[in-house]
Amino acid sequence: MQRTVNHDDMRSANMESVFDCIRAHAPVTKRQIQSLTGLSWGSVSNLCSILLERGVLRELPVRTEGAGRNPSGFDINLKDNLIIGLDVNLSGLTGVVCDLRSRVLARVWRPTEGRKGEDILRLMKEAAAELLGQTAAGTVKGLAIAFPGQVDAERGVSLWTHQFGSLSEVNMREIFQRAFGLEVLLEHDPNCMAVCEHWMGAAQDVEDFLFVRLSYGIGMGILTGGAVYRGHSGASGEIGHMTMLPDGEPCCCGNRGCLETVASVDAILRRCRELAADGRAPLLASIAAGGPITLEAAARAARQGERAVAEVFSRAADYAGIAVANVVNIIDPAAVVIGGELAAYPDLCIERLRETVGSRAWSGPVDLRVSSLGGDSAAIGAAAMFIRRVFFRISEEQAALGGL
Repeated sequence: MQRTVNHDDMRSANMESVFDCIRAHAPVTKRQIQSLTGLSWGSVSNLCSILLERGVLRELPVRTEGAGRNPSGFDINLKDNLIIGLDVNLSGLTGVVCDLRSRVLARVWRPTEGRKGEDILRLMKEAAAELLGQTAAGTVKGLAIAFPGQVDAERGVSLWTHQFGSLSEVNMREIFQRAFGLEVLLEHDPNCMAVCEHWMGAAQDVEDFLFVRLSYGIGMGILTGGAVYRGHSGASGEIGHMTMLPDGEPCCCGNRGCLETVASVDAILRRCRELAADGRAPLLASIAAGGPITLEAAARAARQGERAVAEVFSRAADYAGIAVANVVNIIDPAAVVIGGELAAYPDLCIERLRETVGSRAWSGPVDLRVSSLGGDSAAIGAAAMFIRRVFFRISEEQAALGGL
């Protein structure tokens, strides 16, 4: 089957390549960019001109040995190029202000427990407004949102999410553009986290990898050739709805026995509550002391020898490992990165998951890595995706100037 080349994508990829080269090697000259990227002189010159015109780059002299005029070099223009990133999930709402090097300049956090629908939208607007209030007027160029469930990234629409009630078929782009007058990007949260790992985390050295978020829900981002793989309808990466037990517990998606029903934080806590209630986890019940059973309390009980609770973590890790191995056997990635709340429990989850993946992956040893970016990665990744999707758009007129 012949593959069609999308020239707009190729042009944007070339601009991204130039930007990444400058970000990594600045200050750098056009000749150096040409050598490092393999692009033609005309393409490099035109792309640098576009990025300068957009204020993404700044030009500065570069000292060279010998006589003659010093050539101009380029660096990233960090002034007045800020992006707000929001990550909304059941563990809370995280908001950050990032520059073009993905450095966090300001941060807010809000609890989301018990909030649904319009209440979540109101919380998101409050967080964005607070972050805007911490920046100089005109310096924020856009707002990027990492959101759970199924999203239409092209239209900026939340198609479906069980986590926040009625936020299905909601045009987030339109709502937040109207509220703040900014360009808005909506993206699936695991894709944002995958991009963040590629830019500044555990996957900087690979172009083809999986990122799996083990959280209250379970999602996956797939990068191939350094770009997010979306699939035909944009719904790729739904590892959380891979069937593990055909006659298992009902899932929010309408199916039964999905990975989320046996390996998510929600599934672990649900099982732990059952054990504590019927007397099979007395230590956990004592630690909770009549309050809600949290992931931290369950981990503490497991580490103190409560075997029934430890087995809950092990069982979740086994199911997650089987699911990851299944995807590895199909896609053959260079690496797998594990993130989310469960990544913070290597002794209870991650090592068992690693063993399961290793024993079931057909192609041999799997390079399984654990994210160290922490709770801001989806928000930072959303901001990074804004840079790639918005700053690197090229018009037909601009493309024609340099044969891009």
